[in-house]
Amino acid sequence: MRFGDVLRLCRQNLWRRKSRTILTVLGVIVGCCSIVLMVSLGQGINEQNEKMLKSMGDLSIVTVYTNGYAGPMGGGGSSEMGDTKLDDKAVESFRAMSGVSGVTPMMNFPYNVTARAGAGGRYIYDYVQIMGIDMTQFDQMGYKLVGGEKPVKKDQVLAGEWFAYGFMDTLKNGEQRTSTRGGQYSSCTFDQTTGQCEEDQDEDPFFDPLATQISLTTGANYQGDQYTMNMYGGGGTGGAGGNTAGQSENVTFDVRASGIVAGDYNKGYATSDGLVMDLQALKELAAKVDPAAAKKATAYNQVLVKAADLKSVPEVESQIKALGYETSSYEDMRKSLEEQSRAIQLILGGIGAVSLLVAAIGIANTMVMSVTERTREIGIMKALGCYVRDIRVMFLAEAGAIGFFGGLIGCVLSGLISLGINVVGALYAGGMSGGMPGGMVSGAGGGSGDGTGGGTSIWTILWQAIVGGENVTRYSVIPWWLFLFAVLFSTLIGLLFGFGPANKAVKIPALDAIKNNE
Repeated sequence: MRFGDVLRLCRQNLWRRKSRTILTVLGVIVGCCSIVLMVSLGQGINEQNEKMLKSMGDLSIVTVYTNGYAGPMGGGGSSEMGDTKLDDKAVESFRAMSGVSGVTPMMNFPYNVTARAGAGGRYIYDYVQIMGIDMTQFDQMGYKLVGGEKPVKKDQVLAGEWFAYGFMDTLKNGEQRTSTRGGQYSSCTFDQTTGQCEEDQDEDPFFDPLATQISLTTGANYQGDQYTMNMYGGGGTGGAGGNTAGQSENVTFDVRASGIVAGDYNKGYATSDGLVMDLQALKELAAKVDPAAAKKATAYNQVLVKAADLKSVPEVESQIKALGYETSSYEDMRKSLEEQSRAIQLILGGIGAVSLLVAAIGIANTMVMSVTERTREIGIMKALGCYVRDIRVMFLAEAGAIGFFGGLIGCVLSGLISLGINVVGALYAGGMSGGMPGGMVSGAGGGSGDGTGGGTSIWTILWQAIVGGENVTRYSVIPWWLFLFAVLFSTLIGLLFGFGPANKAVKIPALDAIKNNE
């Protein structure tokens, strides 16, 4: 028989027993939907884990330190494994390693610092964190600028992304401007009039850090600004410009922010709320504050090493540890989350596979019944000279068709259910924050509570539920290969469980089959 004849007979035979065929296909649909949706939920968990890790910053950063004591200037001691100081020689050895794209020492200024800005020092930011890095490695380390440019002069620094929001207005009883930290954190205020939770918006800072001169005050015994201590009920000997007898002189100097660096805690907390200076300039500042401590400091307390990519992180850590240093990174956390996600997917996939197994038994039962009912037909076909292989192919085609169409319809149905899960999740979260997209799109605008989400159409919500996005939360994720796998697997299940009945059909003797009265 030609292939077209096989398909025609397959259609006729399956349609001859409509109810049984439909019920068998329905079983395959349920099994296919189960396994696709279960795996998609696992994929959704995996996607959320990946976004959580990305929100933590650059995952390719490895922090290097020693077991020895680090002095106030970052002077390192000796490791338990030997004399392994984090000095310039160690930094050069890290840069020579394979898989390393950038290396910079990181030194945190160990003394209290107060920043002032505005006329008469009206705006005050106490306990400012200042970090020093090698500015020649700025691009290699993956630091990003939100605005401005890198420092080129000694009195120039980089302001952290939210540095300007740390200032208080001394003329307004310590008032501060609020920020939602670039939309990373969702916050809202309940409006009793409308009954909706309106999303908080960033307020403009008191001043533009790129256009305002900043005055810094510090000292070896400096305790902070007197205004801040009085405001919070504290005491102390420090002051805006004074010092107590027997203590070192405070140092006051002016700086200008040439740029604003993007916040990334993996590259130092100062990138968020503090100031970033060139390493040499910070060493000179520390020498002015406490010359004795500066002379004793011969090593760094930390060095940041950037791997070329995520895959290179384990190799880079291994090379560094071989030299006797200690390292820390998010690699262990990333691997742990991947293993957990993989385990969840296997468990959910196994649950769905049980449903598909039940459907496969249904296919086998249908094919066995079909062979039993068509015994005389098989005998007549053999008597007319039909090849045995054609009879086998005909029954296998019927079983495969049940699996194929069941898998195809199951994939379409599971795709719609997955879309519904994501949209309902967005609606629910949006209702909690005042609008539909407020839940699916973090920081995209609180929404108006009327289903429009502050200008975002329902079609945009549907599109985001399907393809995802940078700030989109999807609970069910079905990659294209999962659809393909589900259809092929369902078809294979049909062929596999139809092979036994097909072999039974070809083994029936022609004369016995013709004499069969059933």
